[in-house]
Amino acid sequence: MRQFICAIFLFFSLTVVHAQLTVNGKISTVPTTYVNTNGKVGSGEGLETSGKKTRTFVCGDDIIVNHVTTDGVAPVNKTVTYKTVLTSISGASKCWITSNLGATNEAVSATDDTEDASGWYWQFNHKNGFKHTATTRTPSTWTKTVASPVQDWQPANDPCTIELGVGWRIPNLIEWTAVRNTNGYYNNFSSELKLHAAGYLAYNNGALTDRGTGHHYWSSDYSDATFARAYVIFPPNTYTLSNNNQIAGFTLRCIRE
Repeated sequence: MRQFICAIFLFFSLTVVHAQLTVNGKISTVPTTYVNTNGKVGSGEGLETSGKKTRTFVCGDDIIVNHVTTDGVAPVNKTVTYKTVLTSISGASKCWITSNLGATNEAVSATDDTEDASGWYWQFNHKNGFKHTATTRTPSTWTKTVASPVQDWQPANDPCTIELGVGWRIPNLIEWTAVRNTNGYYNNFSSELKLHAAGYLAYNNGALTDRGTGHHYWSSDYSDATFARAYVIFPPNTYTLSNNNQIAGFTLRCIRE
């Protein structure tokens, strides 16, 4: 009998792990019936069946993202843990991921030329990313047309929003300008953001270029029918917000308020 009761308890525990306690002390998965952390009826931030509080994201927390190709953004299926940092480097206090979108890990140096640190590459205002192993690009087909209509990077195509969730986005030109002014040429990797030389994919054929020597980060701002703005750093001492062909594949960092 004791074994039977234990089996029932184990089954029950496994099936309600995501449920929370209501004001009546019963279990529910309906957010509007939760007892919140203030002891009142809440809207999702409540007491779990274990008696612990549910936790919402706080900048500085890690984000675990299961990237899947079915979203039309990730070039391969991959689970990544992103570190985050709250910083005023962009002119106001914002949350940033400290590695490139699609990267397995943070860079270990300013010239880290590994695929794991480089992450993926995107053409301006296109949501589908590209992976490059240094020998092979995935997908192999290279898009050679500017996104239409010509405009700033649209939220519906923003890989940061799609992959990390609502609130995350590509930094705009003003924010990257503030980063440039703060970091200068020599402090990009030593800053909280750990910016590094992941290189880019050439606009004419998608060939991997300057990995280990050049930094190329898209902003969300376009310039005209051909070019868009990006934060570009390359030796010996260039660090600029420049116009770049929208068909080139650049890396992305993600930011949220």
